[in-house]
Amino acid sequence: MFAKPALLLDGPQSAMDFRNVVVLDWAAENLVPVLLGLPLGVLIDRVRRRRSVLVVMALLGMVAVASVTVADGLGAAGGPHALAVMTVMAALAAVTPVGQDAYLPSIVGRGRLVPANALLSVLPQALLLGLAAILSLLDGSEFAFLVVVSVAMAGATLLFRGVDATEAPPPPRAGLWREMAEGIRFTAKQPVLRAITLYLVVSALFAELVDEATDEARNAVMDAAERDASLSEFYWWSVTVPLYSAPLLGALLSVLLHRRLGAFRLAWWAVLVSQPFILLLALSGTDWGQLWYTIGEFVPLTGTIVVAIALLSHRQAITPERLLGRVGGLLLGLTGLADILGNLLGAPVHWLAEFGGSTPTPLVLLPGLALATFATLAAAVPLLRARHLAADPVLETTTG
Repeated sequence: MFAKPALLLDGPQSAMDFRNVVVLDWAAENLVPVLLGLPLGVLIDRVRRRRSVLVVMALLGMVAVASVTVADGLGAAGGPHALAVMTVMAALAAVTPVGQDAYLPSIVGRGRLVPANALLSVLPQALLLGLAAILSLLDGSEFAFLVVVSVAMAGATLLFRGVDATEAPPPPRAGLWREMAEGIRFTAKQPVLRAITLYLVVSALFAELVDEATDEARNAVMDAAERDASLSEFYWWSVTVPLYSAPLLGALLSVLLHRRLGAFRLAWWAVLVSQPFILLLALSGTDWGQLWYTIGEFVPLTGTIVVAIALLSHRQAITPERLLGRVGGLLLGLTGLADILGNLLGAPVHWLAEFGGSTPTPLVLLPGLALATFATLAAAVPLLRARHLAADPVLETTTG
């Protein structure tokens, strides 16, 4: 994510190259998880030390970015090279979380999964601010920024090498297909994991629809700010604050509430409380529209982050260590496939916005927002039904 802007500016020079960037980047971010998620999970479960997976991932990223800096230094940089590196980096960014999520329980134990996942969820925000400050000091030099990124990944490689944890020995190998089938079978038969999987897939399926509706609501708020200069400053706050404060608040709420509720109960309570606020986006073009937009984006985004942290922590706690990679890879593939299919649901939002024409309110988005809200709440029903089966190891460890 951090290297992509510098690679984009440093590499492609023509419109055809830019189209290649869009296609390859989309393929790496979307198709790679679908095709390689579960096989990668098998490989993660096979290795004796799972830190080796993270070492290899960081090393590949370092070599890929460093190759661009070396080519720049030699005056041999070119568009195809940058395209290849961007594709590799996007693929690594998509699949590396499977290894991270499988390794984390061995490092922190079941009792600290929620705080650990909460910390990891906010680190990208802190890194983004730090790298933005570094980039400003470098006067926008793409070459220097790529050097910083490659050095940072080299540091990550060394840090992973220095981590040691007690891990269970890997299971005996039974063949790729049988091991993948074991991961699928366990996820399908375990009722809590089945409920979590259904919720994540449905959420990914309708995420694009919500994103498109949010963009249209943001456009309505921007139009109001252009018509009234006094709203311009508030527009900046209404757009910026949710993006940067929601991750922090979501992580904080996860840490504070999971000890009282347990990770699984926290997840479905967060869904029920936060997601209906999405409907307020339909009021973005009305009086006090910027306020409704801010609440309609901030509250659901915060709730989504709480749900993600809680469900990930609970899944890690109830999944046998020998299956952590395969379950994580399967979920990555399923949610990736749902996300691809969900892109088709974004088109009706554009049609509804065009149908609204020059009307001052995006109320025409209400049907799509209502559909997304209903689908999300319906997907939470299996979570509610499975709550009596979800003896929460995270809660039991921290309070028992």
